[in-house]
Amino acid sequence: MKLENTEDFLRKFDYHYERHDSELIVDMNFSQKVSINFSNPKQVEIKNKLIGWNFLTGFFPSSIKNAVLLNLIGGIILSLIISLYDIKAGVFFFLGFMTWLLVWFSFYYSQFDKLKEFLIKWNN
Repeated sequence: MKLENTEDFLRKFDYHYERHDSELIVDMNFSQKVSINFSNPKQVEIKNKLIGWNFLTGFFPSSIKNAVLLNLIGGIILSLIISLYDIKAGVFFFLGFMTWLLVWFSFYYSQFDKLKEFLIKWNN
């Protein structure tokens, strides 16, 4: 994968990005950024990051993986606390929260994975 080819792809399909030396940072929808690091020519590193005010972590910046783990642990703890007072409400809270988590995880991860696949196909 080459930096110039990747820049051509991003320009052609109207992605907003910034270039910092051998790294491209692509701005995605809903407070998501994808970092493409070309510092090692044999192994290009593609990472995702959720910046502040997103639907999984609120105002905490985090990767998608860490956001899901944080929400899963937080959802279980909150559900258990609510279940101490009312089991039915705790179960409904847990199901609703996990649905919210699954929907937004699917959205963010599919955007990241789709961009990653397009870039790999474009550069080969």
